[in-house]
Amino acid sequence: MAHVTFTNLKCISNNLSLVEFQHCRIKAVNRTHKYITIHLQNHMKNINSAMLNIKVLRFNHGYKPFFFNLNFDPCLYLKNPNNPVIHLFLKAVRQSSNLNHSCPYDHDIIVDKLWTGNHETDFLKYLPVPNGEYVLIFTASISNYELISVHTFLQVTG
Repeated sequence: MAHVTFTNLKCISNNLSLVEFQHCRIKAVNRTHKYITIHLQNHMKNINSAMLNIKVLRFNHGYKPFFFNLNFDPCLYLKNPNNPVIHLFLKAVRQSSNLNHSCPYDHDIIVDKLWTGNHETDFLKYLPVPNGEYVLIFTASISNYELISVHTFLQVTG
């Protein structure tokens, strides 16, 4: 079974008057396991529609697209969950976050102590992932304006 480790985390807000990261960090549980904590302060009221882009890049002489690039409206998806790959991502963060209801979102978004322990078997059981360095890029936009971007760097070892 492969092992996944968080190696770096970058959180970018493109408009601090609308959304602002209070926390964006990786903390070591022990030598091999780390968890992520993100607190996004939302200054907007009643987000009813947004676009989320999730893409995976693999390091091979630079980061290059790997496997998929998903675009979806999370507000619509949460009303009608019909994509198995999106379902895997939401299942991974649902237990550690307050992203567990449909829109509107009128509060801060918190991911607290998300670690790879349980998710290694969830993801790698369905998705064949070779050893290497990866980055998952989550980008959220409203009205075609990119608000935030979260870059999660991972190491997969066998």
